[in-house]
Amino acid sequence: MSLLNSGSNRSLSVLSWNVRGLGDPDKCNVVRDAISSANPTVMCVQESKLHSIDQFKIKTFLPPQLACSYKYIPAVGSRGGIVTAWSQSYWSCSDFTLKNHSLTTLLVSTLSDHSLTVTNVYGPSDHRHSSDFLHELHDLSSNINGPWVIIRDFNLIRSGDEKNNVNVNIPLMNTFNDTINSLGVMEIPLLGRNFTWSNGQEPPILAKLDRALVNLAHTTTFPDTSLSPRAKPTSDHTPLFLSMSTSIPKSSVFRFKNAWLPRQNFLQTVLPAWAEARVCSDAAGQLAACLKSARATTKVWARRFRAPRQIISNCKFIILLLDSFEEERALSFDELQARKTCIDCLAQAIKEKAAYWKQRSKFRAIREGDANTAFHHAQATVHLRNNTIRWVEVHGSVIANHDGKIQALTNFFSSIIDEPGTSAWNFDVHALFHDKQRTVQ
Repeated sequence: MSLLNSGSNRSLSVLSWNVRGLGDPDKCNVVRDAISSANPTVMCVQESKLHSIDQFKIKTFLPPQLACSYKYIPAVGSRGGIVTAWSQSYWSCSDFTLKNHSLTTLLVSTLSDHSLTVTNVYGPSDHRHSSDFLHELHDLSSNINGPWVIIRDFNLIRSGDEKNNVNVNIPLMNTFNDTINSLGVMEIPLLGRNFTWSNGQEPPILAKLDRALVNLAHTTTFPDTSLSPRAKPTSDHTPLFLSMSTSIPKSSVFRFKNAWLPRQNFLQTVLPAWAEARVCSDAAGQLAACLKSARATTKVWARRFRAPRQIISNCKFIILLLDSFEEERALSFDELQARKTCIDCLAQAIKEKAAYWKQRSKFRAIREGDANTAFHHAQATVHLRNNTIRWVEVHGSVIANHDGKIQALTNFFSSIIDEPGTSAWNFDVHALFHDKQRTVQ
């Protein structure tokens, strides 16, 4: 999620995982490492199998940024247990609801005016209780305002394609789909995977038991939302990583960079593409064809000859290294040539970098000036100060005070503009109509 706060962009992500028990200290270390590598701002854990969680236990399986703020539902016997944790740097909890199979938390952003309701669910594995579980979701929906995410282990499938065998419960699938439709939520597609659970046997039974559902308010607030799988170092469920952003997805826009022009082989590559563009009958079509051909060739050239990010620091390092060698001994011919090459390459890279940032600064000034009138006025004021005439010279004398500059400039332009001159009419009008036949009616 992109949160705008004083011009800074921050991201939100939710990691959800059925860990299948957190009683083993070694397993807790594995779980904490996997969560730390994902670095989510909200963590949803299912099937913790813990009857109580204190500050000491929570730190064994959650990283420090998530171990300070959490809510949990204790396990019943050796089953269940739900934990929802969040980073205090991003969220504060204003309300929560505990049910038999779900934990709902209302999170309010500490960086913007956004809020998010997260329902962490663990559906019953005994399908005799699935109807009660689905009724729980119905009861929750009446109290939801704003963006809503229902995530994780439903222990239900929606179609026969979500299981790799034919042993499916069709009436239960239909009931689950009817519940999703009545809630007015939609499923976020899982990228790159068809199943989220495996029994780990040979041959394996695979099923998609885990998913993420969002309501319409979430879709409009966070249009750029995706769900992707993570590696599972333990458990038989795949961790799911939900990434959300308020920015509207859009394709990348090609921008010509002035930093490309100093390259020796740039124009040699692009100009033939411009000349060899397809021929069009009208001028506008011909220009569009030339631009498209040059753009395609420029993209290929940019990917092929992209300079490494560390080229400036690498050149400086080699120059400094060879300079230190020169103090101890005479450099060989190859070393001298290498230093000269690095110096030339460094100069070229700095020139390209200066051109790049000069162009970027113009883009930023136009974009922010258009969105912020105060910023535009500040930019205009700075430009006005840069255009100030500090002094003028008249007959060898320097004039710096304001009134003196006004008088000197007034006198100069008056001497040019106000002096009357003589004009003569040397234009022969009759010559325009020479040898022309005029008809008088």
